[in-house]
Amino acid sequence: MGGSCRSDHGRRTGRGSRPYTCGVDLRRRWRADLARPEIPTNRDELWFLVGTAVLIVVVAQSFDPGNAVELLLLVPAVVAFAIRGLRPRLPAELFAVMVIVPVGLAVGRGGALEGAIFLIAMMTFSATSHLESLTRAVAVTALAASSTWVIAVLSDDGIAWPPWAMANLFVFALGRTHVRQRQLIAQLERARRALADQAVAEERRRIARELHDLAGHTLAAVLLHVTGARHVLRRHDLDEADRALADAETVGRASLDQIRATVASLRTDESGTDPSLAGVADLPALVEDYRRAGLAIDASIAQPAAALGGPVGTALHRVAREGLANVARHAPGNHVTLAVDVSGGVVRLVVADRGRPASRPDPEVMQFGLVGMAERARALGGQLQAGPTADGWRVEARLPIDELVPP
Repeated sequence: MGGSCRSDHGRRTGRGSRPYTCGVDLRRRWRADLARPEIPTNRDELWFLVGTAVLIVVVAQSFDPGNAVELLLLVPAVVAFAIRGLRPRLPAELFAVMVIVPVGLAVGRGGALEGAIFLIAMMTFSATSHLESLTRAVAVTALAASSTWVIAVLSDDGIAWPPWAMANLFVFALGRTHVRQRQLIAQLERARRALADQAVAEERRRIARELHDLAGHTLAAVLLHVTGARHVLRRHDLDEADRALADAETVGRASLDQIRATVASLRTDESGTDPSLAGVADLPALVEDYRRAGLAIDASIAQPAAALGGPVGTALHRVAREGLANVARHAPGNHVTLAVDVSGGVVRLVVADRGRPASRPDPEVMQFGLVGMAERARALGGQLQAGPTADGWRVEARLPIDELVPP
């Protein structure tokens, strides 16, 4: 596996056996760990760092007083915390030395101010909580823990160094926990942004599908009526031409109202009540609209499917509308068959036309229509197949309805 070490003595190259890969992998991991960035300190941490350092010195002086020289030796350590807050990119190793050396000189000089060793522990926490590199964090902690032993050796007052070493190990664990928490927060924020972007993209796709379906159906129906009016005008049948144009006007006005309703729903909140969406029960009316426009359609809707509503019913209605609109746009003279049936917990919709091959459509327009129909089917766990036949075009959608239709 990725962390295991293996040698392959059985495989040979021209210059001898193949070398171990473990050392190379470990060196690569070590270099990658060292390359991890150190999180800069925030200016808001300045007063916490300096205030804590001053408080530690005051408490140390209260319980184990030192002389003036020893107190002055602690000043550089307190200043180091101030620099840490003012210089966000001060290396952790340099910060450790700036704290450990003054504390060692002050406490090791006479054994007083033992509580000031806690400055080293505070330094360990501050450094390890900003280091992404585990190697560097361990090095700083090891330096801090070992410095307590050196201070105990230098002092003749019998300072017990093990508790102080353990204190550094404890704050090291706290610092690494802080680093992990920061990483998890960053991951959560990235996931939140990704979900927000995904939601925006999905909403844009939904709007694109709605507008494409609405515009495609409207234009197809209007064009059929206008084409019919043009043909009857050649026969000087003014009444029939007037009827065809009136139907085209009716379809155009109805579609304009739908567009206005769609735009209004996008500009308002969700506190209102959305109008009901068309389902399978509305397919006969859709078929009749296209028949009046001049399309020859044979429709067959099975009784179990006629009552389908909800997302499945809406998807079937939209796919059927797109299929009929495509026939009206590209092969208006073809005979159309529309069938909806239910079998084995799956509803199947077929829209097929025959007569002559459809004219070659605009690739982009066709792509939008097919993509929209396929997205609707996939969103409900179904599938859609569409493609040309010998004398027309065929669209077939299959959607599961096991959870929506009672047995």
